[in-house]
Amino acid sequence: MMQSSPARTLRAAALALTLGSALVAHSASAQTAPGVGYDPRGRGLSVSIYQLDTLNSAFRRYPMDFTADPGAVGNAPNPYFLSLSDPLIRAAYEQRYGPDTAGNRFKRFAGPGNEVASTLKDALVWWFHNRPEELGGTTAGRNGNPTEVEVIDVMATNDQSLWNTYLVAEIEGFSPERRVQINDPSKPSGDGQEQHPFWKLTWYYHNSFAAPPPFSPPLPPGIQ
Repeated sequence: MMQSSPARTLRAAALALTLGSALVAHSASAQTAPGVGYDPRGRGLSVSIYQLDTLNSAFRRYPMDFTADPGAVGNAPNPYFLSLSDPLIRAAYEQRYGPDTAGNRFKRFAGPGNEVASTLKDALVWWFHNRPEELGGTTAGRNGNPTEVEVIDVMATNDQSLWNTYLVAEIEGFSPERRVQINDPSKPSGDGQEQHPFWKLTWYYHNSFAAPPPFSPPLPPGIQ
């Protein structure tokens, strides 16, 4: 019987290790999908609402086509970056969100815009970890990192309960138990509340400013 040489045994072991690693990597990639599983349809939302040209324009309402996924098409599909210069991505974008939403015309969705996209991402992550069954879609096997399409879906459908719930649960100032500490002479001292100018939620604060006591009137002459 021919005996294996040490070199041949080492080569076989290395090959087996390489194949094993490849299978593990393939299995992991096959089981992990991008995103958090957010699907507005499961939350009763399926209409893209947006303005074109000016902030005074009437809102347009477009029944979203969820078969179009701009993060899965194009020359280099990327769920985390939608290059609207790619005609396939641009076409899928407008098929999903409505005519002229990807063109050069000014466009604004009914929900918050790109300036607070990071907050919407944080909200989606919070829901993924705390209330995944209410995200509306399939969360099993997801990587927990919201895709750009998921964030835009939140904006387009104006899913207010998604970010409102997150802000109240996690962010300082949006619940009476977590008041923001301020020092503002224009507001009454102590606990107070007002509407947040951007999020339109009740914003709670504690104002530590205390006005100096008024000066006592001078004593009449001859009285000490």
